[in-house]
This record gives sequence, structure tokens and C-alpha cells, in this order.
Amino acid sequence: IREEKKKTEEYYECTVPLYLPEQFQKFFRMSSDTVDIICSYLASCPGLTSRSYPGGREEIPLHKRVLMLLRYMASQETLLEISDRFNVTESSLILIRREINNAVFNSVFGRFIKWPSISDLPGLANRFKNLGDNRFTNVKGAVDGSHIPIQRPLDKANCYYNRKQFYSIILQGVCDDSLKFVDINVGWPGRVHDSKVLKNSSLWDTGFIRCDGGRYHLLGDAAYPLKEWLLTPYRDNGHLTRKQRRFNEVHSAKRQVIERAFGLLKNRFRRLQFINMISIDEICKTFVCACVFHNICILQNDLDVLDGIFFEDNDGNIAPLQILESDAQGQAKRVQITNKTVKEL
Repeated sequence: IREEKKKTEEYYECTVPLYLPEQFQKFFRMSSDTVDIICSYLASCPGLTSRSYPGGREEIPLHKRVLMLLRYMASQETLLEISDRFNVTESSLILIRREINNAVFNSVFGRFIKWPSISDLPGLANRFKNLGDNRFTNVKGAVDGSHIPIQRPLDKANCYYNRKQFYSIILQGVCDDSLKFVDINVGWPGRVHDSKVLKNSSLWDTGFIRCDGGRYHLLGDAAYPLKEWLLTPYRDNGHLTRKQRRFNEVHSAKRQVIERAFGLLKNRFRRLQFINMISIDEICKTFVCACVFHNICILQNDLDVLDGIFFEDNDGNIAPLQILESDAQGQAKRVQITNKTVKEL
């Protein structure tokens, strides 16, 4: 006979429906309408569809499963605390987390994290140009890497111990002007440099084509090489000209969108501030799931809950000169933009 452990009863059935909209948002980090939309996308995913055979224990509704995952991602509560609140076992919560993460990774990811088409680039560049007080032409997005703290891995732990002296996995992201991710790369150990992560991602091989043959460009910090499709700031050697300093100021102001995107992501899903999973694969899929849900929330304009949004730390992760493989086209393009008037910038 299976032993029944005492747990909280009827929280999902009786308490959650009585939450005011503000309470619901603060607890699950998004509105109930957004949760319903996420459920509609997941309903047809393999592994999440309702079973067609009778018998056994009553199936947990998809809506309840999604709320359980959201509460897990939105807080640093333990599995025991969350499973007790929703009246399920810890093993059920772990299984639900794995099933939804797999469904998002396999079936939903490509729908919400995708590169804009060439026809969308002029409008995107125009929005970037008018973003803030300064002009910067033909910007398509910004790229950066963010360290997600994790517990000490069981295998090759030294590879994950970064220069800030904690274990982490790197999330490389590219975002647009709305803070929506259009490209992500997840899984590199924290000791790896940002430039190496870029060079081993699909973005490195396709960036020139994705930016319409270098007509448009991404903005990246000085950790990245200067390319025709990836503009980086001038290295401050103490001898920069006025125009070069001005270029760096405007470049930094525009590039803040990726820092804000990471800050928004970690503020909404506070689990990303420290993930205490063992499986690196599951950690990576949790990242992917969080980024997909982040994009869905932005598309739904679901931002009211995010009080106290913080910026991602700019840690000045600068590569040695020999790592930076800048090209002549990128240098020429940066000089051309630098030589424009401040008003044109």
C-alpha cells in the first residue's frame, strides 16, 4: 500500500482562483491570461497531451502543471515546499518540470525565439535608431553573455568555476529593441570566455548573412571581435579622440538593451539567480524554457509585475588582443560611423 504523506490540500483548487490579479502576478511572475496562452501552446505537445486510457491516479491538469513549473522558476523555494503547496510528491514535480522543459525545447522554442526576416530589418533598425536620445544607424540587436550561478557540478567542476569565483553556465543572448530574445546559445561552462562562446555558436557562422550581408549590425562589448556585422567599442588606451569617446558613449547606451533583457529575465524567473540542479542538460533546458516564457510575456505586454528591475552587471570581460580577430571591413565601418556628426549618431 502506497504511503500517503500529509500535504497542503486544495491550494490550487480553492486558493489560486481567489487571487487578485496583482497577487497572481507576484506569485507566478505573469498574469493569468499569459498562463492560459502558454497552456494553449503546450496542450498539443507530445508528452503533455491528456492520456486516453482510464484507470490509475487522476491526471494532474496541464494548467496546474504549468503553475507548478512557474512557481519553481519564479522563486528559490525548495522542491519540498512547492510540492507540498500543490499537494503532489517531489518526484511528480521533478517529472513535470522535465516534461514541460522538454516540450518547450522540442516543440515551442522555434516559434518564439527566431531571427527576424530580412524584410523586418529596416523597421527594427529604425526603432533602434530612435531608441533613447542618440541616433545609431542600422542596428539590428545587441549580443552579450550572462553567467547563471549553479551548484558545483559532479563532473569537470573546474571548467564551470569562473573568474568571479563561482560555478556558472553561460547564456549568450541576442535581443531586439523590445528586449525579446531572437537568438540564444546555452551550456558553455563559466570559465570559457565570451568570444569563444560566440565563435562556437551558429551566430558566428551566419551573422554576416543574418545581418543582410553586413548592411546591418549587432552591438557587442569589447569582449567580442570587431566585424562588419558586429560593432564593438574602441579600446580606451587613454588616447581616444573626442569622436571615438562619443562613439563609445552612444554604443554603450544602445547596447544596454541586452543588459536590460538579462535583468528582466532574472528578475522574473528568480530561479536563474541560482540553479541547484545536478543535470547540466536539465539546467540548459530550464534556461531555454525561461527565455521562451520571457518572450511570450513581452509579446503579451505582461510587464506590470516586474518591480525593481535591475541591470545585468557589465563585468568588463575583455579578451586578450590575440583572441580578437577583427576584420578590415568592421574597422572601416566603425570609422565611417564614428566620423558622422553627433547629431547624425
